[in-house]
Amino acid sequence: MPNRRIVVFAFAVLISTQLVRAQEAPAPLAPQLDALGARATLHSDLTFDESMLHAASQIMPDEDRPIIAKLRSITVHNFKYSAVGYDPAALEAVRAQYAGHSWNHLVAKQTHPPTEPPTSPAGATPPATPVATPPKPFDPTRTDVWVRMAHGNFDGMVVVVANTRTVNVIVIDGMISPLDLLHLRGVFGIPKFGGDLNSRE
Repeated sequence: MPNRRIVVFAFAVLISTQLVRAQEAPAPLAPQLDALGARATLHSDLTFDESMLHAASQIMPDEDRPIIAKLRSITVHNFKYSAVGYDPAALEAVRAQYAGHSWNHLVAKQTHPPTEPPTSPAGATPPATPVATPPKPFDPTRTDVWVRMAHGNFDGMVVVVANTRTVNVIVIDGMISPLDLLHLRGVFGIPKFGGDLNSRE
């Protein structure tokens, strides 16, 4: 019967679409996040679904509302560590989840220590400087950004920001660009990481 054939065809298309999506999506992060949290002194997970994002957008600046309206969810995993630090292999396992699976590695940025001030010529008296507190030890930070494309648009983003004592894994589902992400720093648990997300090493 024609109607039955249409139903069977529609069902086959639906199943094949779900299979394609399953192949494109990365494997669940739970085991990798559990390993990453094994040494953490503090571990928090924040998830905002579409309805929560919509409600929160009502009290946000007008220029940020169109960005939030295009998102389906934001999940932030935050890990803090003592002097022991995290297991580097556990962090690499998280990064490896986004090698392929329709994700493109857009940014890998590493901060570098500040340059040393120029020294005075031999025999010259250095200028007097006010006594200041010693600077904090340099803590290198690496930022990785992966994006997923759909029909020529950004349809998802994963950001991993890691230094010696902190790791943040941010998973955003929806239409978002790196420029949009800069607007969301400091809200929804997204850290105020530094650096230009549009630059490469």
